[in-house]
This record gives sequence, structure tokens and C-alpha cells, in this order.
Amino acid sequence: MANTGKRYDNEFKEEIVRLIRVDKRSVASVAKDFGLSEQTVRNWLRESKHREDPDKVRIAQLEAELKEAKRKIADHEMK
Repeated sequence: MANTGKRYDNEFKEEIVRLIRVDKRSVASVAKDFGLSEQTVRNWLRESKHREDPDKVRIAQLEAELKEAKRKIADHEMK
């Protein structure tokens, strides 16, 4: 089944996050005004927080490296 969800550019997402954080608007009001689901807006807020926290960025990088290393080990063991 194909993903038929809408795609929004980063500039749009950042503006939505700004409206909530800087202008102190509620998630519900922003979601309603822009025709978005509240969960989508919450996801963008969470992603924004992860990008701003260098520790979380590093953890994500290490998790990706570990996953890749495990994949390589599994591939090697299959040979």
C-alpha cells in the first residue's frame, strides 16, 4: 500500500513549531488553523526538540552506527 500522506517542507514545520513555542499558541488551535492533525504537530515539536539537544543527536548517531554494525556482522555470519 502506498503512503498517501502529505509532505511538508522544513520551513513550514519550523513555522508551526514557532507559533506554538514563541507565540504561545496551543497545538489544537494551530492544527485546526492549518488543517493538520494534532498528532502531526506534536510529532514536529518532538522532532524539533531532538534536533536542538546535542546529546540526543549523538545518541541517535550512535544507535544508527550500532544498527549498521549489527547488520554487517549478521551479513558476515551468513557467508
